[in-house]
Amino acid sequence: YEKQQVHSVYERKQSFNQLIGGKSKGGEDGCAYLPLVRIALESDQDSERGIAAAIKVLSLRRETINRGAALRLLPKNVPVSALARPFLIPALIDSESQSRRLTVASSLLRAKYVRLKHALTEAQIKSQSYLPNVPALQSLNLGDPVYASKPFKARPSNMSTLHFPDVTITKHFFSRYVVIQATATTTDEMSLNDVQLVVAESSDEALLPSVNVPIKTLPPRITGSSWCVLAASPQRLDGTAILVCEMHYTVPALDSATNVPLNFNTASGSSSGRPYVEELQDIEIRRAEFDGF
Repeated sequence: YEKQQVHSVYERKQSFNQLIGGKSKGGEDGCAYLPLVRIALESDQDSERGIAAAIKVLSLRRETINRGAALRLLPKNVPVSALARPFLIPALIDSESQSRRLTVASSLLRAKYVRLKHALTEAQIKSQSYLPNVPALQSLNLGDPVYASKPFKARPSNMSTLHFPDVTITKHFFSRYVVIQATATTTDEMSLNDVQLVVAESSDEALLPSVNVPIKTLPPRITGSSWCVLAASPQRLDGTAILVCEMHYTVPALDSATNVPLNFNTASGSSSGRPYVEELQDIEIRRAEFDGF
């Protein structure tokens, strides 16, 4: 019986030495090294040597072992001083280093995410600046263009706010529609959301607002186009119609850490921030423009 006991202890020591070398492939609680601590404590009749062996396991495998579970396996009378130098202090340093690495990795990933969002937004804005590429306008079957006016600068009727973009207006005429293109460029370092020209009132019932396509997000120093479509009955138009127009946009809330919009590239109407409405000088639509003059 004594020989069997000695042989059992010897086998457990051999297993312990192999696992110390890193050959374990499994273990309780998902940690391969917790059994090593248990074996180290049980395999030596001298409790001090067993505790020393267990602490050695903690020291060698501190990066991968379940630290809390391993400490709970140790006898309660083990002094903290015995664990401080070989295990606790190095484990704390490792944890702080890992925390710093994760913080740096998180910042890099966030920066990459913002760059990709900017690139995607710029590509969408560029595509929307060309009338045939706008999906909301394709469904209207506008037909062949008749006439396009020369671009002219939109001017606010009153003193504009600091964030008011630089806006240029172009009128596109079709047989049954007038499409007003408002090309906007931000004038400061602030992004704008839901930028669009809105026809608030028409002096003639022959021109009725139909569809508005906003610029969902306009980053700093980027130029994009919003579109306002009016259903037209040129034969009913009496001379010149006057359109009362407004420029709508939202100054988004910013992330205090990254100084980028909290809802970057959001759908229209869902962005958070402060909305602005700027009244513009009236726009004239002449009957002759439907004939290309």
